[in-house]
Amino acid sequence: MKFNFSILILSMMLFSTGSISMLGVELFDSRESVEDLNLPVVAKEPGIIKYRTNNGNDLSLTFENDKVVYMENDWLHQPEGSKPLFSDFTFGKTSIGDIRKKFGSNGFLYSNRSFSSTDTHLVTFNCFEFDTDKNEVLVTITGVPIAEKDQVNKNNISEKLKLLAIIIADKKYLDKIWGEEKVFDENYKKINPN
Repeated sequence: MKFNFSILILSMMLFSTGSISMLGVELFDSRESVEDLNLPVVAKEPGIIKYRTNNGNDLSLTFENDKVVYMENDWLHQPEGSKPLFSDFTFGKTSIGDIRKKFGSNGFLYSNRSFSSTDTHLVTFNCFEFDTDKNEVLVTITGVPIAEKDQVNKNNISEKLKLLAIIIADKKYLDKIWGEEKVFDENYKKINPN
């Protein structure tokens, strides 16, 4: 009985660490290994594959030297697609205020990626580095519809900006494509992957 209890505790320790992945894909997985994903391909370029997930959202994988360096899960604004492929957040409902509360800071911003706009939204990119050896960065993209921008002010912005996409990427790759200049929250700290 004592032996079985020890095995149970050891198993819980091994499996409670959680994987930083989307649909089982982790950073630095080979391109060959992700081609087994049983999902429709909606776009393909030499270094990028975009899949349509079972809940109707997009998963884009970017490769460098045939290794995954960037994964982006975009919400396509359908209720059935409200759960991202990573985290316990909810697309369209989780606010930047909720994210700040969970991680204890505003994270950091790439200087040239603080605010931008799409055809429909004003968006911001808040980044959080995981406390691991792989240099994974979680990027939460939150936004507000352009039609509602006049309703946003300094008192309500943290509740108005809602989750639209999640990225998990290699820090070196992000530094290469977005630049190395960053602005850190004064309370910044790395986050736990669990």
